[in-house]
Amino acid sequence: MQINIIVNPATKSWLLLVLLSVIAIYLPEAIDNRCIYIISVLIIVVIKGQQIVDVFMELNTAPRFWRLIFLSYIVLLPIIITAIYLM
Repeated sequence: MQINIIVNPATKSWLLLVLLSVIAIYLPEAIDNRCIYIISVLIIVVIKGQQIVDVFMELNTAPRFWRLIFLSYIVLLPIIITAIYLM
């Protein structure tokens, strides 16, 4: 007997967000270097932001301008924060 499980893209994204949140919680125990820790957390922030913009806000079907505005904010803000903490 074969079981077909169809998983909604929003469910997959939600599971990814939960997994990334759990990783972010236990990351300080695994990484001792402050710079690597900050960069790792900000990478997680970018991935989570991209998932929220594309899946939950459904901007992957919106006009390209709006999607790029939101995605650039999600990428630029962590880059600025990283630059501030690494100086």
